[in-house]
Amino acid sequence: MKTTIKKWGINGEGIAFHEGKPVFIENAIPEEVIEFDIKSDENTYLIGEMTRLVEQSSKRRYPLCPIWKECGGCALMHVKYPAQCKMKEGNLKETLIKYADYNGRILPILKNPEPLSYRNSCKLPFGEEYGELYTGMYERDTNHFQKMERCYVHSKLLEQTRQAVLKIMNEHHLKMYDDKKKTGYRTLVMKEFDSKIQIIFVTGKEDLSEEFIHDITQLEGVVSIWQSVKTETKREVFGDMRFIWGEEKMHLQLEDIQLSLLPRSFFQLNTKQSVNLYNVVKDWMPRSKTTVEAYSGIGAISLFVKDKAQEIIGVESIQDAVDNANENAMLNHADNVSFICEDAGSALAHLVKEKDVDTLIVDPPRSGLDGTMKETILKSKIKTMIYVSCNPATLAKDLGVLKKEYRIVKIQPVDMFSQTPHVESVTLLVRNDDYRPRRRFDDKKDGDFQPRRRFNDDKPRRRFDDRKDGDFKPKRSFDDAKPRRRFDDRKDGDYKPKRRFDDKKDGDFKPRRRFNDDKPNRRYGK
Repeated sequence: MKTTIKKWGINGEGIAFHEGKPVFIENAIPEEVIEFDIKSDENTYLIGEMTRLVEQSSKRRYPLCPIWKECGGCALMHVKYPAQCKMKEGNLKETLIKYADYNGRILPILKNPEPLSYRNSCKLPFGEEYGELYTGMYERDTNHFQKMERCYVHSKLLEQTRQAVLKIMNEHHLKMYDDKKKTGYRTLVMKEFDSKIQIIFVTGKEDLSEEFIHDITQLEGVVSIWQSVKTETKREVFGDMRFIWGEEKMHLQLEDIQLSLLPRSFFQLNTKQSVNLYNVVKDWMPRSKTTVEAYSGIGAISLFVKDKAQEIIGVESIQDAVDNANENAMLNHADNVSFICEDAGSALAHLVKEKDVDTLIVDPPRSGLDGTMKETILKSKIKTMIYVSCNPATLAKDLGVLKKEYRIVKIQPVDMFSQTPHVESVTLLVRNDDYRPRRRFDDKKDGDFQPRRRFNDDKPRRRFDDRKDGDFKPKRSFDDAKPRRRFDDRKDGDYKPKRRFDDKKDGDFKPRRRFNDDKPNRRYGK
């Protein structure tokens, strides 16, 4: 069947229509004409597969990665970067209209300064082929494991080190995890900050040999090695943590903020764009008495805004992250910043009773705010709220609830994850009772409106009819006693015009020296 792609889907697929139903077709771009087959009918929509590209979009490019389709990690690798940003802006806008009935101000997306080689960490399971280990990813919605030769979104140092680590592991003849024996290597976790790398080997019940550890320590940039022993089948990547070598924590500098991270602590995957995102939060946050940051992690946002509130309380449900955050507060001499380990919704419920919380910052997981959190926010008297989101769908649904008491002022999308359909955003909300818009033209209807001084004031501005006043003294004009020199001055006997071209007739005329002088100018060839 032949069709034209009409628009983008939220996962980067193209959407066409067939017999009144939307058809989701991977790797297709709006405005392209394609031929496709229907793979499945899901009642309200269809899943299609492109069989031939008939007319190509100008937004399409040749993808760098040879396995981008199979991997699924970079669903927009075949789309030019400006078009990727347009797609994300459009999907965010449509989602907000659909779920929050919001069609207001959305600022232009903050583009990624490095659309490739930006990712600072990876968690990749091991596979084994012909007796050699390799890392890769499972194809989306399948159990098929795809081998990864090279990743174009990893930072260059991270990617170089990943390949070098695999080479060393195979030189030591290490094996993939065996669920029956409970031995072997399960997952490779790496983080890179400020050109320093931490490596975590997730393994079964075994020790890392001294020779193997020594060879890893010789790699450029490696400063920390950990082992995580995991034999359970839980989705959680890590098990029991063992410190092996080097620095226990990773350290990074974000402008004037210093952060240390424990191995299990989470930080944004794009270091440079995270700084831009945090600065948006900082610029939008008003001067506050008490600020609460929910889902605070290691405390990066709280520390960025530490000078804009008398007191900042961060709330996080993971104890390791809370300990890490309190250490970061001490490291940055932020005496007004503290962190507690508690459920975000429950903690906020008692904090708003005990303190005058006037600003709330939330950075929830992809699932968004839970019911307790939304109910607490609506019942509170919090004046300003800043919502950092990584999922437009849950953001829009949450805003649809919060708009009962809050006005959405503006939204700033941020491209944190180039080559993927994901988009981060920052939303500023102000409680309806406290919302004060900028003065506009209709403000003149207010009783307290005082316009700038106009012509009917007691002391009007000098105008053209002022010349009728007796004290009017205009600028000197041509009828003054000493007029400006004019064209008819040449008739005066004392008029001496500037030398002109006809002066050469005068006997005293001496033109500039030319080439036929006795001493000519130096010319080429002399």
